[in-house]
Amino acid sequence: MGFLSINMTLMRRDVGATLHLVYVVLLFTSYRGAAEESEEQTESSEPRLAPWFTSEPPSRAVFASGAGARLVCAARGDPPPAITWTTEDGQELLSDQHRRVYSNGSLEIAPTPTGTSVGGNGVSVVRCRASNAHGVALSAPVTLLPVADDSWEAVVTAWPAAVGGVAMLTCGVAGLSSTGDEDEGDELEVALWYHGERVIDVPPPTPETRYLSAGNTLLIRSVTERDAGTYGCLARHRATRRSRRARPAELRVSRGATGAVPAPAAAARTIRAAAGAAACLPCATSLHPGPHYTWYREREGRLQPIAGEGDTWTWAGGAALCVRAARTAAGAWLCKAYSALGDATARLRLLVDVPLTITLHPQLVVAASGSTVRFNCSASDEEAALSWRHDGAPVAGAGGTGTASLVLRGVTRAARGVYQCEARRGTRAAQASAELRLGESAPELQYTFIEQALRAGGDVALRCAAAAAPPPRIAWLLDAQPLAHYRAPHRYTVTEETGAGGEIVSVLRLRALSAADGGRYTCRAHNSRGAAEHSARLNVYGPPSIRAVGPVRVVAGANATIYCPYAGYPISEVWWWRDGERIGGVGRVSARSAALRLRPALPADQAAYACSVTAPDGQVARREIEIQVRNPPKISPFIFSAELTEGSSAQALCGVSSGDKPLYFSWLKDGAPLPAALQVQEKSLGEFSLLVFPALAARHSGVYTCRVANHAASANYSATLSVKVAPSWTTEPSDAAVLLGAPLLLECAARGHPTPVITWFRKVGESPNGLENEEQWEEVSGGQWGDPGGAAARGGALSAAAAARRHQGRYRCKADNGVGAPLLKHVNVTVHEPAHFEATEPRNVSAVRGREAVLWCRARGDAPLSLTWTRLGRRLDLDSFRWSISESGAGGAGEALRSELRLRAAEGADAGEYRCLAANHYGRAEMLVFLHVEEPPEAPAGLRLGGVGARWIRLVWDASSTGARYSAIYTPLHAPPGSAALTVNLTIETAPLDAEIPSGALSATLSGLRPAAAYSLRVVAANHVGASPPSAPLLFTTLEEAPSSAPQDVRVRAVAPGELLVSWTAPSRDSWNGELLGYVVTWRALSGADDDEEGEGEEGAARAGSAAIAGWARTELTLRGLHRYARYAVSLRAYNRAGAGPPAPPVYASTANGVPLEAVGGVRCAAEAGALRVWWSPPAPPAPPPAPALAGYDVHYAPQYDSPAWTGPAGGGVAAAASGASGATLRQLRPATNYSVWVRARTGSGPGPPSTTVTCTTLDDVPGAIRSVRALTSSASTIRVSWRAPPRTRISHFTLYTKERDKVGGEWSQRVEPDEDLEEEGEAWHEVRGLLERVLYEFWVRAHNAAGSGEPGRVATAAPASNAPVRVLSWPRTIRAIRGTRVRLRCVVAGGGPGAIRRRWAPLPRRHTVTAAGDLLIHELEAESSGNYTCLVSGADGSSDIATWRVDLRTPPAAPLSPRLLRADHHDMLVAWDAAPGHIEMEPILGYTIWWTREGATGGTARSARVPAGASVGGYSRALRGLACGARHKVWLRAHSLAGVSIPSTPLLAATTGRQAGAPPGAAFIWANSTSLRLNLLVWRAGGAGGELPCPVARWSVALRPAAGGGWSALPEDGETAEAGGLAPGAWYEVRVAAHGAAAVTRARYRAATRARSGERIGDPVELAVEEGASPAGVEGVPGGDTEGRTWRGGLAPALAAGALAALLGAGAAALLRARRASTPPPARPAHPHPQLYTTEPGKRNGKTLTPPNGELEEISPYATFSMGGGATNTGTTGTTGARSGCALHLHTFGRASPLAMAAPPSRPNLLHHAPEFGGCSSDSESSGSPCAACAETYRLPAGARHTPHAHTRSHSESVCGVESSADDTSYSASGRGERAVRGARGERGERGARGRRRRDHAPAVRYGEGVRGRSGDGSAYARRDAL
Repeated sequence: MGFLSINMTLMRRDVGATLHLVYVVLLFTSYRGAAEESEEQTESSEPRLAPWFTSEPPSRAVFASGAGARLVCAARGDPPPAITWTTEDGQELLSDQHRRVYSNGSLEIAPTPTGTSVGGNGVSVVRCRASNAHGVALSAPVTLLPVADDSWEAVVTAWPAAVGGVAMLTCGVAGLSSTGDEDEGDELEVALWYHGERVIDVPPPTPETRYLSAGNTLLIRSVTERDAGTYGCLARHRATRRSRRARPAELRVSRGATGAVPAPAAAARTIRAAAGAAACLPCATSLHPGPHYTWYREREGRLQPIAGEGDTWTWAGGAALCVRAARTAAGAWLCKAYSALGDATARLRLLVDVPLTITLHPQLVVAASGSTVRFNCSASDEEAALSWRHDGAPVAGAGGTGTASLVLRGVTRAARGVYQCEARRGTRAAQASAELRLGESAPELQYTFIEQALRAGGDVALRCAAAAAPPPRIAWLLDAQPLAHYRAPHRYTVTEETGAGGEIVSVLRLRALSAADGGRYTCRAHNSRGAAEHSARLNVYGPPSIRAVGPVRVVAGANATIYCPYAGYPISEVWWWRDGERIGGVGRVSARSAALRLRPALPADQAAYACSVTAPDGQVARREIEIQVRNPPKISPFIFSAELTEGSSAQALCGVSSGDKPLYFSWLKDGAPLPAALQVQEKSLGEFSLLVFPALAARHSGVYTCRVANHAASANYSATLSVKVAPSWTTEPSDAAVLLGAPLLLECAARGHPTPVITWFRKVGESPNGLENEEQWEEVSGGQWGDPGGAAARGGALSAAAAARRHQGRYRCKADNGVGAPLLKHVNVTVHEPAHFEATEPRNVSAVRGREAVLWCRARGDAPLSLTWTRLGRRLDLDSFRWSISESGAGGAGEALRSELRLRAAEGADAGEYRCLAANHYGRAEMLVFLHVEEPPEAPAGLRLGGVGARWIRLVWDASSTGARYSAIYTPLHAPPGSAALTVNLTIETAPLDAEIPSGALSATLSGLRPAAAYSLRVVAANHVGASPPSAPLLFTTLEEAPSSAPQDVRVRAVAPGELLVSWTAPSRDSWNGELLGYVVTWRALSGADDDEEGEGEEGAARAGSAAIAGWARTELTLRGLHRYARYAVSLRAYNRAGAGPPAPPVYASTANGVPLEAVGGVRCAAEAGALRVWWSPPAPPAPPPAPALAGYDVHYAPQYDSPAWTGPAGGGVAAAASGASGATLRQLRPATNYSVWVRARTGSGPGPPSTTVTCTTLDDVPGAIRSVRALTSSASTIRVSWRAPPRTRISHFTLYTKERDKVGGEWSQRVEPDEDLEEEGEAWHEVRGLLERVLYEFWVRAHNAAGSGEPGRVATAAPASNAPVRVLSWPRTIRAIRGTRVRLRCVVAGGGPGAIRRRWAPLPRRHTVTAAGDLLIHELEAESSGNYTCLVSGADGSSDIATWRVDLRTPPAAPLSPRLLRADHHDMLVAWDAAPGHIEMEPILGYTIWWTREGATGGTARSARVPAGASVGGYSRALRGLACGARHKVWLRAHSLAGVSIPSTPLLAATTGRQAGAPPGAAFIWANSTSLRLNLLVWRAGGAGGELPCPVARWSVALRPAAGGGWSALPEDGETAEAGGLAPGAWYEVRVAAHGAAAVTRARYRAATRARSGERIGDPVELAVEEGASPAGVEGVPGGDTEGRTWRGGLAPALAAGALAALLGAGAAALLRARRASTPPPARPAHPHPQLYTTEPGKRNGKTLTPPNGELEEISPYATFSMGGGATNTGTTGTTGARSGCALHLHTFGRASPLAMAAPPSRPNLLHHAPEFGGCSSDSESSGSPCAACAETYRLPAGARHTPHAHTRSHSESVCGVESSADDTSYSASGRGERAVRGARGERGERGARGRRRRDHAPAVRYGEGVRGRSGDGSAYARRDAL
């Protein structure tokens, strides 16, 4: 039946016409007809361009997690696709530590530990992605299933059997991790079965075989007593392919009948088999006679009995059921065993591995735009879930189960690409892909332009891009007309280019825009398949206008939109008019803005319309537009007959019922013009057209379309012509003969109309009477062929992937389409079976020497079939009596031929490879059989150690025989007499741990040994034949191990405040595991402790710590420096060279009574009259109790200050309260003052921690009377009054009283508010107006605050006058201010007449401002700003006045006295200092800031604390806590007052107590095995003679390198041990260790070797000299610590060079020094014939005594710096020297090798001034390489000059070039940092002068700064001395 589809198009008028179409939008549908969707989808033969996979990874990647995996992916396409890998959600996988992606498409999964995600970041499913310009293809999802390579073990279970019955053995597994897939079954497969040591030959399953393998179960029928014995199995992991041999299990065989209820043995309940293989299900019992077995198949909950025919058969009467594995066989099977005593049931599950495949067709489709495409997909598993993807993205709503189709209707460009059908079931997945390529297609716009507004005169470019096939042409229209109608060609250009994606890009460029160029621009892309367009307005600023257009034609019945062709911008209104009436916005005819809509257009709409546009300024443009309505053609329906056959005739009449003329007819077939080959006649007569078919044929079938067009539109009508044609052969089937297993294909195809249906039949039987038409045929289905899709393959072809016997027979192909008789063709299929063996894998046969050996093979194939045996390529000599061959079976269809080769009395020479050859007419095959002749093994030889540990050894010996079992017999060498030797079976390592063991050697590990014990061991080999003699003995000693038990009887008790005595006994010797080196004591505080006030710093060893004690016999230690009255937990561990053992249970103890542990709480206060009332709560009890007894409370209070120099409390006092008190009253306090209050609880040992500080404010006091009042006449009615405010009170306001003098009563008052500067300046003034001229008035003032009103003050009098002279009203005073502050001097005046008042200040400071009010403002007060300032005022009347102020600079306090050390501990120091005498400071001291830092520390590391000044004038003290142990610290003070902060005091240099860690011998420090070195750092920390605890090690720097040299590698450490692993066995290494303490670094270097692989020690560790660049082994003082890797200073080579240089220059220096000692200038000499010697230690160097000939030996201070002048000559008397300017050479001396006793240095001058001949002070260089390094350092006096202390002093008026050496000078310290001393001296030289001096290196650690300085009577400078 036909149907109608109208396609209306716009008909344009001729080019020459003057009227044009404006723009009409027609809604139409291009429809090709219903036949297009129903036509058959055909596959294109063009090559595929989109990606498709040639090699795809498996859907399940099962692998060993410890080995990793590699997935391969490859794809093709044009261009070649890019291969990447993604996760399941599409994220791209990149190479990282978990995986590596290769450029060839491979993905490598790195080995991962058990339990870790194999893909990294939780990735378990990945995909391979292939992409190019034509699409994207994804592989099927790959599920990563890692299997942990566990230490699994194969286990054999044997059930008891009876003679004559069935025996069953299972090979199970223990400790195996599964993939977690429930459909996978066992991850284990059985490779071999053993009976004793003989390999059991298990043939393929047949009903007659004696041995049957059913999964992991072995069944033996007809059991005899010979079958008893041990059985084993060799199991193989399916994923890792690693094999394990199970320990044998014994099969017991009993005689006689067994009467019991049948009970099938608990064998594996799941059997897994590959498709096509034979799978056997076991159901055996141990009964004899055996029970009756019945088998059932479970389907949909129902049980179907199994007859056991065809592909299903039973074994041993039903003890097992064997089936041919296929998908239909998978599922549940049930076995029931019956006997007279009862029955039992066993349920088993069969899993069949059927590859999941998927078929997708067509694979390449080239479709036209708008057409319909169908993809058909089917999976080999009907239950698989199907889904679709397009370019890798899921297609929503598409999919199914088993089969699925994807239909794409109205194909567009977005639909092209790769389509994939994906099948999933469980973790199995598959995919197939197809490509959809777009053929001819209508244009689609890819890029368009937008509406815009531009200014006239500019240029614009409009861009439009379209894609189609064939490529479209793009035209540009303006208001629906070609652009050339409105614009000259030179004013625009159109360019086109092809984009990267094949799209056409057109650009329209308009130049020199004008207002008339505005309008609606259209980009129209069109080709033969259709058109697409886009329109948008281009607005150009200008007046409105409308273009002239011709008549606009519209089609009747169609919707039309006409746009007004206006230009100009902006436009406020656009209207359409008809017959003078404006058209509204609703209805069938409506107008909105520029669009006139006809929905639909009717003939009545034909008329003249008008369009008008209005600009915002009122300009209007109007133009008429004629609209003509045309009638489209209408076609009368026509149809073809449905019963047309080939050869008949037919006609089709296409008539038009209505429409404007003229009419134009055309015919199309299948959308294309009629081809001439059809021989169809066409006749057109006015209003109809006739199509005549004289003789129909198959080629005439199709869809015929009549197309009629007029000037309005065109119309189409289509009808389908179907010519029925009888079928005929296109591919006629023929007979086929194929080999068994080869592909089989029977093709059968026919043509006709309708398309013939191809059906295949198979002959299944003959008719009873032999007639052909009565033969029995059945339709062939895919399941019968083993291929679900085979029966309905492409074009009806019947195929099988592998031909089988069941495929042989007679077949019939039938082609039928219902037209005429069907086509039939019979063919015969013959399957020939070539010779082949049932088992293709090589078979192993074992025989005992001297016994018979039987080798056999079984082959199948078409007869005649022959079997022959060969050995070493030759046929066996059957004439020998030792060989015989027997055969059974005849071969041929369905029967196997078996051949047995028997060998009598096998010998070792008979072992080897044998081949069984099978041959027939269709092929040949061979099978390998390996014969192994077994004999007792030989004694193991070459027994040696392959590794040794603390509790295990690794044995290595030469393999002498295969299949032997080995055992070790060992005895401890120190065992008691009569102790029995121990025997242990050895497990041979299948995968050697290292590659150095030869391939012919065996290795095994023996464990359970004792550490550090000696043993004797032998190895014995055995097999089922017998045992070998023992091997030669092996003597060895195991390695040490950390102690296995803790010290015993640990006791802790308090012996003194802050001290605990710890005692213990050594652990039992059995747990030492080597030589016990000592103990580690660890302690930690469990409660609070007496921290310092600010809680600063770390608590160090007082809170927690550990100490190592050397020697196993030492059993006690005193812990000092602990918190008082604190509870501690103490634990001990024993250690040896291998490390520390487990800790002993902690023991708890408390130190002796001390100060309170907790602070007072709840401090609060309230103000009273002249006092403060303070309350508090007692401190909380400590945990654990008891609390120390309180002696009372100390209530501290101090006023708060807020100034630039000091913020916080200062001064104040302490009030004592009884222990039971909870409050106190503080009296005699300042009024209106903020006080800081805190409380401390006190015991007999001292005060506890302070409470939280609270701030309390005292009450205001009533102001005092104002005594200073001044009244001055300002004018005839005005008096200005000024006064001074009362001190030390806050004023809220003043009351100024005024009264006429001598008048009773009549006074009045005024409230005067104080200004903001009252508190700073202390004065106020007010102007009283409205007074009577020349009347004398009295004035007085009262002050007020919150406390009340003060008394009236002094009375001042004044009378107003018009001619009052000018006077200064302000109060001149002395102002004392701090440097840098701002000072204001007010000069307020009164009087002076009505004119301007002039003020002049003298002098004027450097930075000042004179305000408009006449005040002098000094911005920053400086020293030169101090002095008198005078304000001179002059009035207009000529009068003047003067006032003078004094400004004094407040002097900051002097530097405090140097602090002194009272006590030092490991981490604490108690420092004290004295308050400055009261007469020295002009300002009261508010407090002190104490600073401390470690000597040599970098900037910013100093810590500080504030100490408020107390009420007493005595000394102060401060505990500095958290200091570094054994480190030197610098402490200094700064004093604070309201005048500022003092300069720092002379610093105190002091050191905390404690010694540093010491380097131990290498033998006690380094533990080694064959691959690692372990360093016991506890040995370094051992020590503490007399109970002294060494300083803790802050950090360790441990490095290792090969002894041959190379770079150092840092080793990780945990504070107790450091270990280097992965080292070469038997190799020497160097170890470098640095223990970084707080104050020093201990360095050492060792050479140590790992043990040989056999465990043999190749040498003991030795100590080496510390490498160049580091100090010698021992302690190196490094203030501030050191950093490993930094260049170690003070190397040996520079030291030797400096020593030699010092010796050469010593003589000259000594001569100069002695010359300066003399009272008169000495004559030129040498005084001695020998050079003078200088040494850092008198009389001793390198163990020898140095005695110069003259007996004078000068001592040089260690680490001192010398300046030695060059070219100086003494020419005058004492005090008068003539010199030329020379150069000084600077030398640094060495430190002493051994320290001297801590003693005060001898009394001697500490500073030497250079004579002028040593040069001036023009250079501060310290470099000894500089030719003029003068005057940078001083040097020490020779020893002979010590008794003339003033011999070298000089007047301070002379120019002295020296260096100040104070307590913060570190040039003499162990570090030798002279440069910092120079910098420090340089910064203070101008302020203090040269007053430093040198100290000895061995002086006490406590150092004090500069003492008293002054002058003697003769002007000499005092020499400063050290004081202890």
